[in-house]
Amino acid sequence: MLYRKRRKRRFVLLKKILLTVILLAVGITVFCEVHLSDFRPEYIRIQAEILSVNSVCDAVNNTIDKLNYSYSDIAKIKSDKNGRVQSIETDSFKINRLKADITKAVQKEIAKVYDNEIEIPLGAFTNVTILSNWGPNIPVNFNLTGSFSSEVVSTFEQAGLNQTIHHIRLFFTSKIMTTSLDYSGNITFTTDFEIAQSVIVGEIPSSYGSLLSTYQK
Repeated sequence: MLYRKRRKRRFVLLKKILLTVILLAVGITVFCEVHLSDFRPEYIRIQAEILSVNSVCDAVNNTIDKLNYSYSDIAKIKSDKNGRVQSIETDSFKINRLKADITKAVQKEIAKVYDNEIEIPLGAFTNVTILSNWGPNIPVNFNLTGSFSSEVVSTFEQAGLNQTIHHIRLFFTSKIMTTSLDYSGNITFTTDFEIAQSVIVGEIPSSYGSLLSTYQK
């Protein structure tokens, strides 16, 4: 009789423990789902931005290094007998090739990371810094695609007495679309890259001098 009572008590205790575990699992699931619906879009946006910026920068830098254009390859400075700059002529063929090669390289790089899976630690949903990397990881999938445009800009910067730095820069604009099951958004950013530069000694025409404040870093 006593043995049966003990078994019954153990059975009741096990039922309570099992019920507690089930309720705890349900509670954690509901907690994650509620917080994930708010947290996931922002997390995806941040990760997509980091991934797309890194991909664009890598592709552009690799292409610039591969072509290895020097200032003299792109621009020719013509001066009069007194050393005054008369004109600066740029090689449109090489500039157009640079832009085309960079655009193709970026498109290929973005295509490589079209499908993405990131893992969000469960602790990240608590908004507590010390817990942000704790707990099991929840996988989240998203896709990246985009369109791109570029512009080569010639600018001038004063560098001292009778000296001017001529910069040739590439401004690359990326419009990235991010999509997932419960999120879609656009990221637009412009990055600039120094293609070539040269220090010009001597007076430059006012038509060029008016560009001194166009872009200074």
